[in-house]
Amino acid sequence: MPLRRGFSDRERFTDATFQDKPGRVGAAGAGASVCCARRMKQAVRIGLCGLFSLVALAQTQPSVAEILQKVSQTYKAVSEYEFVADLTARDAAGSTSAGHMLFAFRSPNRYRMEGAVPDMEGGGSGSGKVIMVVDGSTLWTYEPGSNECCTVPASELTANAPGDLGDASPAAMDQFMTWRYRGATGFAEGAKFLRDEAIEFGGAKVDCYVVTVSQKKGENTYTWWVDKLHSRILREDSAKSSSVFTTIKLNEPLSDDLFKFEPPPGARKAECQR
Repeated sequence: MPLRRGFSDRERFTDATFQDKPGRVGAAGAGASVCCARRMKQAVRIGLCGLFSLVALAQTQPSVAEILQKVSQTYKAVSEYEFVADLTARDAAGSTSAGHMLFAFRSPNRYRMEGAVPDMEGGGSGSGKVIMVVDGSTLWTYEPGSNECCTVPASELTANAPGDLGDASPAAMDQFMTWRYRGATGFAEGAKFLRDEAIEFGGAKVDCYVVTVSQKKGENTYTWWVDKLHSRILREDSAKSSSVFTTIKLNEPLSDDLFKFEPPPGARKAECQR
């Protein structure tokens, strides 16, 4: 049976049929009925539109596991990248200190890290600015504050090297910077979706999924702001620190100058601590 699209003038306003006769509806009553019917139709349309919107949202909103899978795929595919971030650390007393960091990596054996790391334990203002560059053959470490520079052959940056030298190898630094993001699928159990939020990045507002992830029960918990379009981590918070990324370049060609170092004039040669 076809739906009737509306009421004709004849149906709305008949002659004497609806003229206040006993047992009949008068003209005023007919007009009220028509008005009521229109309102009901409008309400139904609004309700259906809302329902369809909710269904569409449910179909396009990915699960937390899907969000983390895309993060993992994005970072696993990267062999050359640059991160620039503003860092904030909080100690047990609630005091904060700030820092800034640049880290650039080119597989397999080059990186540059420079900046000032905030104080993670309290009682100070964090480290002074440090520049570390591995150019493929040598690790250069330079402290602008003291104008001192030291070098270590890259071949000595092995896992069994004395002191912290093994942690300064390109492979170790790459692992330190990206292991959480590349292994994001391993955090799916217990991960939670918090909200949608747009944050500032690159001079524009970027829509993000905000999720929480943790390694294991009782271990570190991180809150990530995940770029909806590119699956990049634009911000990472933990109980003790916050990293707000201002630059993220993934598999973009980086300047060769990032992986070179020339000591400034007058720099003193020092012995690297081992």
